[in-house]
Amino acid sequence: MKTVSVVMCTYNGAKYLREQLDSIISQTYPIYELIIQDDCSTDDTVAIVKEYMEKYSFIKLYINEHNLGFNLNFKSACMKATGDYVAISDQDDVWFPAKIEKQVESIGNCNICCSSFTRGETISDAEVTSQDVNFERLLFFNPVSGHTMLCQRCFIQDESNWIKSIWYDWSLALQASLKNGIAKVEQPLNWHRRHLNEASRLENHQKMLKYQPYIMGLKKYRELQKNGNRRFIYTYLYNHTKDERFHLVHQFCKLLLKEDFFSLINLCLLCQKNRDAIYFYKTKGIMGWIRGFFFPLFHACTPTQLYNDFS
Repeated sequence: MKTVSVVMCTYNGAKYLREQLDSIISQTYPIYELIIQDDCSTDDTVAIVKEYMEKYSFIKLYINEHNLGFNLNFKSACMKATGDYVAISDQDDVWFPAKIEKQVESIGNCNICCSSFTRGETISDAEVTSQDVNFERLLFFNPVSGHTMLCQRCFIQDESNWIKSIWYDWSLALQASLKNGIAKVEQPLNWHRRHLNEASRLENHQKMLKYQPYIMGLKKYRELQKNGNRRFIYTYLYNHTKDERFHLVHQFCKLLLKEDFFSLINLCLLCQKNRDAIYFYKTKGIMGWIRGFFFPLFHACTPTQLYNDFS
C-alpha cells in the first residue's frame, strides 16, 4: 500500500483547526504522517496541535523561527514529507472521509490528482465548485486549488517545480501540465470554508460589470502587458512548450508576449476559436463568439493577483 503524507501549514488557525484535524484523522485511507508547520501563530494553534500530538504519534509539528508566508511555508513543509504521496491541507477546511482513498485510486502516473470541492460559509449551504482542468485554461486562471491536491512526492519535492514568484498551486499545476499531467476526481472531496480571514480571499475577486471589457479592455490589457512577472511566466512557458504536443499552448504564449496590435487581434481570434477550453462556462451562440473574441480584454479587466510577484 502506498503511503500518504499530509502537509498542513498553519497561521492563527485555532478557530477551525480541530474540525480539520478530526477530518484528516478520520480518513478511510490510513495517513502515514501529518506534517504541520506553523508560521509564527500568536493564538492557540500550536497548543491545539500539541494536544493532538499526545494522542496521535503520526503528527509532526514544526515551528518557523520567522514568518515565511504561505508560499514558502508550504514549500518548506512539503520538502519534509516522506510518504509516497503528499496531500496538501488548508487549516480551515473539512475533508470528506474518502478524500484520500479516492485520490490514491485516481492519480495513476499523473503528477497531481485534484478534485471538485464544496465552498460556502457553512457545510450545509456550500455549493460545488468544479472547473475543467486543461493547460490552455491554466494560462489565464488556476482551476487546480492547492487544498485539493494529492501529489507524487518525487514531483512535489523537485525544486524546479516551484516557480517562486507565483502562487505555489498554480506553479505546481503548470509544471504538472508540462510533465505527466493532472488527474481529477469530479466528486467534491472537501468543504472549503468561506470566511473573512481565509487566505484565498487575498485574491480579491470582484464581479465585473458587463460593459467594462468593451470600454476599458484595451487600456487594461496594455497595462497588464507591463507586468514583469507576467512576462517572466509566459516566457518560461513559451520556452518549455516547443514540443508538438504543446502546440496550442506555445501559440498562446507567443501571442501573449507580443505587444503589437496585429498580434492582439490574432490572440483574440485564437481565444474565440478555443473559447470552450479557456472559459469557465460554456459559450454558445453569437454572444459566445463575441465573448470568446474579447476574452483577453475580459481577462485584463478581472481583478486578480495571478501575476503578483510572491518571491
